[in-house]
Amino acid sequence: MSRAFRILLTGSIALAVVPVACHRRAPVERQADDRREVKKKTTRVVVPIRDTSVVVFFRDTAPNIVGARGRTFNLQKPEGRRALATTIRRERELWQSSKPRNYRFLLRVGCFCPETRGWLLMEVRSGEPLRAWDRTGRQVALTDWNTLSIDGLYDNLERPDRDGGVQIDFDPRWHFPTFIGTSAARGPDTWSTTEARALRAIK
Repeated sequence: MSRAFRILLTGSIALAVVPVACHRRAPVERQADDRREVKKKTTRVVVPIRDTSVVVFFRDTAPNIVGARGRTFNLQKPEGRRALATTIRRERELWQSSKPRNYRFLLRVGCFCPETRGWLLMEVRSGEPLRAWDRTGRQVALTDWNTLSIDGLYDNLERPDRDGGVQIDFDPRWHFPTFIGTSAARGPDTWSTTEARALRAIK
């Protein structure tokens, strides 16, 4: 085989291999491009549920008349403790005999720490607080001290841990506590207030 023929044959083989090599590299390059693609992530924005129909209930949160409200009991004296127990028992019996099964009312609770909170609309069904809204119509979480039923207010009054004084007033129709003011002779929470009003029976 002559030298010229060998050179011609080698060049032909090289030309035949080049297209095949380029053809095989193309998928690899496309796969690399695919790996570089970044999928856009979508974020879900949770919008607080608001019930604008409850806003009208907060019209009854205008300031009350400034001054003494109800009766004050000195719990450092035995006669004061007995008088408070008698009053609570009488008013609670009247409440139990006339209370609606399902109702709504406005509630505001405050204490030395963390001070007074805003008004809430409480909805109570079958004696248990099920839902609560703030004045913007936003539903709020239920807590053990800031969201109570009327029966829960009475339960707090009957606790024997008061060592100062209690000032309390009752609704003349439904006989629930409309104002509870407490003062402690000792302890970190030297005062607390609870206000309830605008009770309405619901279906």
